[in-house]
Amino acid sequence: MSSKFKIKPGVVSFKEFFKGFGGTFDDNGYYVDKTRFLKSIVEYDPRICLFTRPRRFGKSMFLSMMETFFSPNCEDVNDLSLHQKIFSKFEIFKDKVFIDALMGKIPVLHITFAGAKSDTSIENSIDKLVNAVCICANKYLFLSTSDKLSESEKQRFNDLCNFDKLNLNLKEKESQLETSLYFLCSMLKKHYGREVLVLVDEYDVPLSGCALTSYYSEVKTTLASMLELLLKVNEDVTKAVITGCMRVAKESIFTGWNNFVTVDFDHPKFSSLFGFTNHEVKKLLDDFDLSEYFDTFKDWYDGYRFGDDEIYCPWDVVNYTSDLSENLNAKPDTYWNNTSSNRLAMLAFAKDPNSYADKFKKLLSDQSVVVPYYKDMNYKMIENADNSKNPYLWSILYMAGYLTKDKDQSLCKDKEICLRIPNRCIKSCLKEQIDKSFSSDNPTYVKKSNELLECFKNDDVAVLERKINFALNAYVSIYDTQKGTDKEALYHAFLNGTLSSVLNTEYDSYASNKEIGDGRADIVFLLNIPQDKIKKCIIIECKVAKSVEDLKKQKTLAVQQVKNKYLKGVASNFSDANEICIYGIAFYKKECQVLLAKAKQEQIA
Repeated sequence: MSSKFKIKPGVVSFKEFFKGFGGTFDDNGYYVDKTRFLKSIVEYDPRICLFTRPRRFGKSMFLSMMETFFSPNCEDVNDLSLHQKIFSKFEIFKDKVFIDALMGKIPVLHITFAGAKSDTSIENSIDKLVNAVCICANKYLFLSTSDKLSESEKQRFNDLCNFDKLNLNLKEKESQLETSLYFLCSMLKKHYGREVLVLVDEYDVPLSGCALTSYYSEVKTTLASMLELLLKVNEDVTKAVITGCMRVAKESIFTGWNNFVTVDFDHPKFSSLFGFTNHEVKKLLDDFDLSEYFDTFKDWYDGYRFGDDEIYCPWDVVNYTSDLSENLNAKPDTYWNNTSSNRLAMLAFAKDPNSYADKFKKLLSDQSVVVPYYKDMNYKMIENADNSKNPYLWSILYMAGYLTKDKDQSLCKDKEICLRIPNRCIKSCLKEQIDKSFSSDNPTYVKKSNELLECFKNDDVAVLERKINFALNAYVSIYDTQKGTDKEALYHAFLNGTLSSVLNTEYDSYASNKEIGDGRADIVFLLNIPQDKIKKCIIIECKVAKSVEDLKKQKTLAVQQVKNKYLKGVASNFSDANEICIYGIAFYKKECQVLLAKAKQEQIA
């Protein structure tokens, strides 16, 4: 397959679409045309607009396109030849009045905080902000020779260009940061003689990076000071467009700002600004001779509901188009999951996945759920929420892109929202994250597994049974969603996963489906208790009951099976064991019963 267009996944600079080998101009880069929104934003009344969408939905690319369109040619403000080359094939170019008035005629201050995430130390977090300002300043090197700036202003500008190399302590860096963007904006206004368009990309990344640290408030204060001085009462700014993942920190960052508005998912004027519509995906596939794959794209990457529009995740669409361009047999992949960082949502879930089990069961069964919805949050609210049932989890998952708004909101009360999983890709991503919450990757889950281990050490059947039942309410509720499931394999996998997260790292003898005696034991391991000079051979056999009443019978049969088939193999496999504990565990739906039997010493021979 060949196409006259070039797809460029991962590119976030609009100008990069039009660069060929050696920096030459090349107009074959493929861009899904969003230029019509340039006029919509200019004509939109609020002076400061915060656009919230999930990561990888084209926010950075759109701001880069705005910068390219409005920024003057720094070498010759009257030369618009490059602007005309780039934008002549796009929709906005049809509006001659708009083009003549604004294209290449508005100075732009564009800063991105996309790389300013850190959770290691306050020093590192502040250094990341310094780097962001330094990168921003170096885009405007022409200011260092501007005849409109004084020598002291040029020196201050050069210091910002080398901000990361200055020998400053933490407080000095924070002080310089607070005025840095205001200064750059003022210098652009002074150089061009026109008010400045300010573009701030991924404003919330510095906050999300340190949300769970002790220095969150210090980073928030520094960032708030930077943005407040730049935007709140700065008469050099004609308009500001801010983007971020979540509608968070309104009270703590933008407090008291006038003429400020948050443009969220449902705003009818901008619902299709970020992400791709059905029409845009069909055109893209037509242009790449891939129309036959439309149903696959729709199944995997469509389904987001922004306002009244059905929206595709652009990151997935572009990456899969790229793969198909190289190989027509390429399979769709979860590209979004490999790049998007939504750890706060997953940390909130991982603290106690049991609390959310029933709703996740519905979601993974392609049903919708009605949940609380909090539009305005700050990161400390998320961290400090009750671990057992974090009320903000669903709002985080919605804003992060794991869930989307269902078309039918009729069952919702005030401050509620009906959510669903948007598509097959996100369903796979969400299931993967849930899997991690039930594995050694999750410290909370490992802690619960250690608690189970203590039960085996102490022969505490009652507590063991209670803890397994508690865990079952999460695991089985989430995963046992399809008819025809091999129930015994499901429960065996659950128990094996729970125990192996601890035992595989501490006990070399741990094994699942191990050949022993005349069969294969479900789980067997040697538990060493040095202080009591005890080495227990633990043998576990699982059974599935037909009813609650059948649990007692099945756990007894499980113990009997071990005695009849496996005990004779203990001597050859666990010769140093001086105690044998047989656990028969019977399961029925989300309930289990445990029976413990001790084998006689003479049977270890």
